[in-house]
Amino acid sequence: MKRLRMLSLSLVAMFAALFVYANVRQLSATEKLKSVHFASFTWGSDVTPVTKLSLHQKINSVPGVTACSISQEGTGAAVIFYPDQVTETQLATLLATTTHLAVSQKELPTSGGCPVHNLDASFHRFISALDIRH
Repeated sequence: MKRLRMLSLSLVAMFAALFVYANVRQLSATEKLKSVHFASFTWGSDVTPVTKLSLHQKINSVPGVTACSISQEGTGAAVIFYPDQVTETQLATLLATTTHLAVSQKELPTSGGCPVHNLDASFHRFISALDIRH
Protein backbone atom coordinates (compact mmCIF):
# COMPACT_ATOMS: atom_id res chain seq x y z
CA MET A 1 0.00 0.00 0.00
CA LYS A 2 2.86 2.35 0.80
CA ARG A 3 4.46 1.69 -2.61
CA LEU A 4 1.21 2.46 -4.39
CA ARG A 5 0.91 5.73 -2.48
CA MET A 6 4.50 6.69 -3.35
CA LEU A 7 3.95 5.79 -7.00
CA SER A 8 0.76 7.82 -7.25
CA LEU A 9 2.40 10.78 -5.48
CA SER A 10 5.34 10.60 -7.89
CA LEU A 11 3.02 10.52 -10.91
CA VAL A 12 1.06 13.51 -9.62
CA ALA A 13 4.31 15.43 -9.01
CA MET A 14 5.57 14.63 -12.55
CA PHE A 15 2.27 15.71 -14.09
CA ALA A 16 2.30 18.94 -12.07
CA ALA A 17 5.87 19.64 -13.19
CA LEU A 18 4.92 19.10 -16.84
CA PHE A 19 1.86 21.32 -16.43
CA VAL A 20 3.95 24.13 -14.93
CA TYR A 21 6.58 23.73 -17.66
CA ALA A 22 3.94 23.86 -20.40
CA ASN A 23 2.53 27.13 -19.08
CA VAL A 24 5.75 28.92 -18.09
CA ARG A 25 7.94 28.13 -21.11
CA GLN A 26 8.54 30.67 -23.86
CA LEU A 27 6.32 30.00 -26.88
CA SER A 28 8.10 29.59 -30.19
CA ALA A 29 7.26 31.85 -33.12
CA THR A 30 5.25 29.12 -34.85
CA GLU A 31 3.23 28.38 -31.70
CA LYS A 32 2.10 32.01 -31.63
CA LEU A 33 0.65 31.80 -35.15
CA LYS A 34 -2.89 30.72 -35.94
CA SER A 35 -3.05 27.20 -37.28
CA VAL A 36 -3.94 26.68 -40.94
CA HIS A 37 -5.49 23.75 -42.77
CA PHE A 38 -4.56 22.28 -46.13
CA ALA A 39 -7.10 20.89 -48.57
CA SER A 40 -6.61 19.42 -52.01
CA PHE A 41 -9.43 19.20 -54.56
CA THR A 42 -9.74 17.44 -57.92
CA TRP A 43 -12.23 17.56 -60.77
CA GLY A 44 -12.78 15.41 -63.80
CA SER A 45 -11.33 17.29 -66.75
CA ASP A 46 -9.02 20.11 -67.75
CA VAL A 47 -10.12 23.72 -67.59
CA THR A 48 -9.05 26.49 -69.93
CA PRO A 49 -6.20 28.86 -68.96
CA VAL A 50 -8.73 31.68 -68.60
CA THR A 51 -10.82 29.58 -66.21
CA LYS A 52 -7.67 28.63 -64.26
CA LEU A 53 -6.79 32.30 -63.80
CA SER A 54 -10.34 33.19 -62.80
CA LEU A 55 -10.46 30.27 -60.38
CA HIS A 56 -7.13 31.24 -58.82
CA GLN A 57 -8.29 34.84 -58.33
CA LYS A 58 -11.65 33.81 -56.86
CA ILE A 59 -10.13 31.38 -54.37
CA ASN A 60 -7.43 33.85 -53.30
CA SER A 61 -10.04 36.56 -52.75
CA VAL A 62 -11.97 34.44 -50.22
CA PRO A 63 -11.40 35.72 -46.66
CA GLY A 64 -9.35 33.15 -44.75
CA VAL A 65 -7.51 31.70 -47.75
CA THR A 66 -3.76 32.23 -47.42
CA ALA A 67 -2.60 30.43 -50.58
CA CYS A 68 -4.03 28.64 -53.59
CA SER A 69 -2.35 26.67 -56.34
CA ILE A 70 -4.03 25.27 -59.45
CA SER A 71 -2.34 22.27 -61.05
CA GLN A 72 -0.56 22.86 -64.34
CA GLU A 73 -2.98 20.50 -66.10
CA GLY A 74 -5.93 22.35 -64.58
CA THR A 75 -7.40 19.23 -62.96
CA GLY A 76 -6.98 20.13 -59.30
CA ALA A 77 -6.27 22.74 -56.68
CA ALA A 78 -4.48 22.94 -53.35
CA VAL A 79 -5.65 25.52 -50.81
CA ILE A 80 -4.20 26.65 -47.48
CA PHE A 81 -6.76 28.40 -45.28
CA TYR A 82 -7.80 29.41 -41.77
CA PRO A 83 -10.55 26.98 -40.68
CA ASP A 84 -12.24 29.56 -38.45
CA GLN A 85 -12.89 31.84 -41.45
CA VAL A 86 -13.74 29.42 -44.28
CA THR A 87 -14.58 25.71 -44.48
CA GLU A 88 -13.55 23.00 -46.91
CA THR A 89 -17.18 22.67 -47.99
CA GLN A 90 -17.35 26.37 -48.89
CA LEU A 91 -14.14 26.05 -50.92
CA ALA A 92 -15.43 22.94 -52.74
CA THR A 93 -18.69 24.72 -53.54
CA LEU A 94 -16.83 27.73 -54.93
CA LEU A 95 -14.62 25.46 -57.05
CA ALA A 96 -17.64 23.55 -58.37
CA THR A 97 -19.58 26.68 -59.31
CA THR A 98 -16.56 28.21 -61.06
CA THR A 99 -15.50 25.13 -63.03
CA HIS A 100 -19.05 23.78 -63.59
CA LEU A 101 -17.60 20.31 -62.85
CA ALA A 102 -18.01 17.81 -60.03
CA VAL A 103 -15.35 18.59 -57.43
CA SER A 104 -14.12 16.02 -54.95
CA GLN A 105 -11.73 16.43 -52.08
CA LYS A 106 -8.49 14.53 -52.44
CA GLU A 107 -7.60 12.57 -49.33
CA LEU A 108 -3.95 12.90 -48.39
CA PRO A 109 -1.93 10.30 -46.46
CA THR A 110 -1.54 11.18 -42.80
CA SER A 111 1.56 9.19 -41.97
CA GLY A 112 5.10 8.77 -43.19
CA GLY A 113 7.46 11.15 -44.86
CA CYS A 114 7.94 13.47 -41.91
CA PRO A 115 11.53 13.67 -40.61
CA VAL A 116 10.47 14.54 -37.06
CA HIS A 117 10.89 11.68 -34.64
CA ASN A 118 7.51 10.38 -33.44
CA LEU A 119 8.39 10.41 -29.73
CA ASP A 120 9.57 14.02 -29.84
CA ALA A 121 6.48 15.08 -31.81
CA SER A 122 4.21 13.26 -29.33
CA PHE A 123 5.90 14.99 -26.39
CA HIS A 124 5.43 18.43 -27.98
CA ARG A 125 1.76 17.68 -28.74
CA PHE A 126 1.25 16.63 -25.11
CA ILE A 127 2.95 19.79 -23.79
CA SER A 128 0.86 21.93 -26.16
CA ALA A 129 -2.29 20.22 -24.89
CA LEU A 130 -1.37 21.15 -21.30
CA ASP A 131 -0.76 24.78 -22.25
CA ILE A 132 -3.81 26.80 -21.17
CA ARG A 133 -2.60 29.95 -23.00
CA HIS A 134 -3.97 28.71 -26.34
